[in-house]
Amino acid sequence: MPTPVTAIFGLGREVGDAVARRFSELGHRVLAADDSSERLETARDSMPDEALLHHGDLHTRLGLRNAIAAAVEGFGRIDNVVVIPSIEAPDTLQEFSQERFDKALTKTVRGAAQTLKVFSERIAEQDDLPAAGVERIRQKGSVTFVLSYSALATMPGRFTESVTQSSVLGVIRAGSVELAEAGIRVNGIVAIRPREEKMDSWTTRRTPLGRAALADEIADAAAFLASSEAAIITGEILRLDGGRSGLAGVLDV
Repeated sequence: MPTPVTAIFGLGREVGDAVARRFSELGHRVLAADDSSERLETARDSMPDEALLHHGDLHTRLGLRNAIAAAVEGFGRIDNVVVIPSIEAPDTLQEFSQERFDKALTKTVRGAAQTLKVFSERIAEQDDLPAAGVERIRQKGSVTFVLSYSALATMPGRFTESVTQSSVLGVIRAGSVELAEAGIRVNGIVAIRPREEKMDSWTTRRTPLGRAALADEIADAAAFLASSEAAIITGEILRLDGGRSGLAGVLDV
């Protein structure tokens, strides 16, 4: 019986490592790809021993085809992709630079769309994995995007990040409809992730559960969305926000 293969495109700070470990624990073969050789080297020790590492760009058709080819060459197939787009450095509208803005849109939004196209082309060429059960409709593959909370709600000083992350939501929505007939599911995870020490009090005051999502919690969510248990779910955004979306104002802490 073929073993499912999951590729992780972009590692973030800790999330990609956790996703790789979680899928490996579930019996998947894993390829982790990033455009930063330093980030890959840093992640090497926390990756499963059998994981493949791939260095290359992840926003062009050629770069994405190379990454998928690396997974296929190493493991014989590819079934799922977890995409963790890079988060842009803080900036304001007053600091707007067209060159920087266009580069960010190209890397994040075009990269997301190209991922769906290149992945779907590859999926069409390979046999399905065995169905999980007679009552489930067989899925050919899944793509899950992991986004920052700025995809849903912004704050001052996060202009380019907010625009690029929220634009990926459109890719998810349109892509899920386009690829449904092909048996490919497209979903997203929007999570509050800790970044800087000074942000801790901000997160605590605006999140009923009082903390950001852990990398392992994001990995568990990604594993669920790629599983047969989620075979009916596509075009959805799973929020890991500790209740923030239901809170008006701030907490007195």
